[in-house]
Amino acid sequence: MHATTRRLPTIFAFLSITLAWGSLASAQEPAKGTPFDKGVRISVLASKPARIKGGDWDDKMQKILLTVKFENKDMRQAYEGYSATVSVLGQSTVDRKLKKVLGQDQVDLTLAPNQTVEHVCDPVTTRFDKNGLKFGFFYDGWIIVVKDKQGKIVQVRATSESMAKFTELAAKIQVGKCYDAQLKLVDRDDE
Repeated sequence: MHATTRRLPTIFAFLSITLAWGSLASAQEPAKGTPFDKGVRISVLASKPARIKGGDWDDKMQKILLTVKFENKDMRQAYEGYSATVSVLGQSTVDRKLKKVLGQDQVDLTLAPNQTVEHVCDPVTTRFDKNGLKFGFFYDGWIIVVKDKQGKIVQVRATSESMAKFTELAAKIQVGKCYDAQLKLVDRDDE
């Protein structure tokens, strides 16, 4: 019985040190919540009617309107101070591998638990002709880059999953500039 009573103070001392260390470690590290890309669902609805309008019978004008929904699926986690860049892409009628950023919206995002925020982007109008004297760009999709309050990219979504893989390049695209399928800048004066 004496051997057991001698070990108890040692066990209690060990437990006290372990608990103190654990509380010190947890005080230094912020609580980890659900990452943005796992906790928030992004959905996009694109309206892109094209009507015959312009100089020739086959010239078209297209009005593009994106509605983006950010849905926080987590019941406890809030996301504060985030921002999203929503870019509208057009495909060249002359070179199918060429894409142009036709429009771009900046969205400030703060999502309470279980909240949905909807953003309607500014409309974009483009003109093109796919026949004969080809010119212009027509709607080809979108890219969304979400950053946290420190400016770190936390999610990239795109119409094309292959383009969403180019995280750093997606964050650098600019309105009016042309890019290839890997989002590398292409200098074009004639488009």
